[in-house]
Amino acid sequence: MLSANGAAMADGYVIGIGAEGDSSDGRAISAFGDFGVGENTWFSLMANSARTEGFIRTNDTLYADAGIDHWFEPFGIRVGASYWGNPDILDSRDVRAAFYLRGEPGSISLDYENRKFEFDLQSDALRGRTAKFSADGWGVNARLALGERVSFLLAGMTYDYSRNLRVQPDIDALAFLSRSRLSMINSLIDDRLRIGLEFEFGLKTLDVAASRWQTAIDGGTVDSYSVGYLTPVSDRIDAEFRIAFDDSETFGNTTAFSIHLYYFGGS
Repeated sequence: MLSANGAAMADGYVIGIGAEGDSSDGRAISAFGDFGVGENTWFSLMANSARTEGFIRTNDTLYADAGIDHWFEPFGIRVGASYWGNPDILDSRDVRAAFYLRGEPGSISLDYENRKFEFDLQSDALRGRTAKFSADGWGVNARLALGERVSFLLAGMTYDYSRNLRVQPDIDALAFLSRSRLSMINSLIDDRLRIGLEFEFGLKTLDVAASRWQTAIDGGTVDSYSVGYLTPVSDRIDAEFRIAFDDSETFGNTTAFSIHLYYFGGS
């Protein structure tokens, strides 16, 4: 998510809502906020509810996240914790940290995430049993100014799982829940990479990006291409629109659309 009025963060807050849907019957709504609690410190909260219509049944997932960010000029630290999933199928409790450098040419961060999963086995023979596993993820996130109005974006993450999910009993049941980008199979990945360009036109921003991720369950890859447009709609409100096209090696093609509204408060 982007912000055309990002400078307001320094002495105020940003709150927002969002909605996303795709052509594979995935739907999600979200609410979020970033709050300045000091000259260089921000506290963030986010909640998301998603529903996917699967081949067998409907699946609901919840996501809740809290984090704090402090910039020491020019270095900074971000830490956070989150919950994701459906407690009747698969959920995780995650912690993350990032060390970043930010300056005039752009920014770069080294990211770490630890995820602890609980998977309730789905077959009748194994019903009532729970499998636990974890994953450690390392990645980078960078923004480099190519000029006054153009920036290059790069983000990547790779995960190391405590067990081989492709031989985990019953784990393939997740692949049949949905072909949506919001499905559980797309939240268990081996690695992901995203590159993009961002163009600024005053307070308006246009970005184009290409992404690829590989699922940890079946090794299938998804190529995604997206376009986002951010524009002010009033002195304190921005709107962001995004359309994405996903080409899945396993499930075929999906088109997704999202909209987010941001309100900037404070002085």
